[in-house]
Amino acid sequence: MKIILITLLFINISFSHPVLDIINNSYAVPYFLNLTAMDLLPSDPEKVKSYIRWYLDHLNYPDKYGLTGTIYDYYITENSEVPLYTYDSADAYAATFLFLIYLYAEKTNDYQLVKENLQKLKDVAYVIAYLQDQDGLIKALPNANLKYLVDNIECVCGLRAFSLLLWKLKDPDWSYYFTISHNVESSVMKNLTWRDQVAWAKLDDKLFIANDSVVYPDLYAKAVLYSFLGRAVPNKWVSKFDHFQKRVIKMVRLCRRRDSNPHALSGGGF
Repeated sequence: MKIILITLLFINISFSHPVLDIINNSYAVPYFLNLTAMDLLPSDPEKVKSYIRWYLDHLNYPDKYGLTGTIYDYYITENSEVPLYTYDSADAYAATFLFLIYLYAEKTNDYQLVKENLQKLKDVAYVIAYLQDQDGLIKALPNANLKYLVDNIECVCGLRAFSLLLWKLKDPDWSYYFTISHNVESSVMKNLTWRDQVAWAKLDDKLFIANDSVVYPDLYAKAVLYSFLGRAVPNKWVSKFDHFQKRVIKMVRLCRRRDSNPHALSGGGF
């Protein structure tokens, strides 16, 4: 689904907006915006801050499924912001935003923005906790039992990043999200990997096994897993991925598996 959405990101428009300063297209998909903002952060943290505020101001309380802390896709015109009442993956939107917040705070030392919006950020993080299924994996959407390997690894990264922010702020909730991140990590390894095989998704009891002849989602899922495990991803694979897929791989490399001891947070967490 995300591949289809990328095709809508090519029509440029001419007015300024916190979202359009990240991706200059009227169709706003927060997942892609979060990933692009990570790339923009080193050169223009103020634009990223404006986008972060926009994201937080547009959280759902609640959305059409009754969830709080999610965000819809939007269509933005010069005079209006129209919610589309849909999101491709509630888990991945939340996870990438939490990782963006972590990178922003580390880059700018602006922890005040985190403090001012702490409850909203916890609402975003709790979306992931709410979507955790009995097998420990995170569902992409509240109305379907489909769990993606890539999304789940993104969730590990997002929750671990957020737990580190909370730890730095001496907020006791850090341990809750840190524990969930490790539960999800263990569930990925238990449910979606065995021997040399990888499942790019699980639907109920059905596993979708990654085939190296299919770039997306199969080969991409394997590349994200390898990055998470600290294994090298073959260049011939990487050359087949688009900008956003490469950005996810870069994000995952920043949070690849570490010692499960919570005290590792005191050394930087990633």
